[in-house]
Amino acid sequence: MVIFRTLLLWLQAMQTQAVFQERISAFPAEATAILADIARQEGMLTAEQASQLKSIFNLSTADLMVKLLPVAAAISVAPISEFYVGVIAEGISGDLYFGANIEFLHQPLKVTLHAEQCAILNAWHKGEAKLVRLVVNEAPCGHCRQFINELNSADSIEIIIQHASEGVVRQYSLDDLLPKSFGPADLGLTDALMSPEQFDLTLPEEFAGDDLVKTAFEAAVNCHAPVCKSPAGVALKLKSGKIVAGRYASNAAFNPGATALEAAMVNWRLALLETQQDDIVEAVMVEQPTKVSQYALAESQLKDYGVELRYIAV
Repeated sequence: MVIFRTLLLWLQAMQTQAVFQERISAFPAEATAILADIARQEGMLTAEQASQLKSIFNLSTADLMVKLLPVAAAISVAPISEFYVGVIAEGISGDLYFGANIEFLHQPLKVTLHAEQCAILNAWHKGEAKLVRLVVNEAPCGHCRQFINELNSADSIEIIIQHASEGVVRQYSLDDLLPKSFGPADLGLTDALMSPEQFDLTLPEEFAGDDLVKTAFEAAVNCHAPVCKSPAGVALKLKSGKIVAGRYASNAAFNPGATALEAAMVNWRLALLETQQDDIVEAVMVEQPTKVSQYALAESQLKDYGVELRYIAV
């Protein structure tokens, strides 16, 4: 059964990569040469590349992002809903970050990663300091509006929605989409997602030479868990030798958060844009399990890939 599920997931990755390449090749050759770097750069375009594309198409940044939404939607893995959502986030740096919904067969729907989460986690893991704009090819659900409400730019972020059924594109503030919201301030929190923050953790000396453990540890140190204060990080070693990691992104409303493994799965999906087959061969979670623990859920998810989770409590 594990072999079947792993094969199925690999076939899905191949299919989505083929669609991704097809969407890119639909653009003029001059633009395709730049867009091909989205895969190599694991789901992003630099500010300079975005500027070049704006010149090619004679578009504003917002209009360029709308034009590229089909490329973002091609990243989606949606074997359950077969509903493909794409999101592009613009950072204060000018860089553009791509995201899409990622669903997991045989797992509770709770672990589904929404497209907005995917793009935000992509930007956060790449060191972006703040987001100024999100462009979406469908209206964000309440879950995602709450997740956006956790950002350090929640009060200023511009959200542009391509209402496909109406054939129009509209701009909103988060207050338009989530009036009378509940957020971090209601719990007396000043830390916000994407703001600099670190947990004071100590890695046992026995793991000093273990790169996979050290990567998971760094993810835990830099995660966002202001409510439960139970930091967690996950590192996945791929067949190619590449290591991808994920940090816990908690939420004041709890449920819209992303676990450390879910965040790592985003980065694995983005890594697969360049390489069709790069299976997970090893996984490590580093966690300080104070009020909550992500271990059991992560262990269950990884079993679908035939991978045993190594767990280190600090």
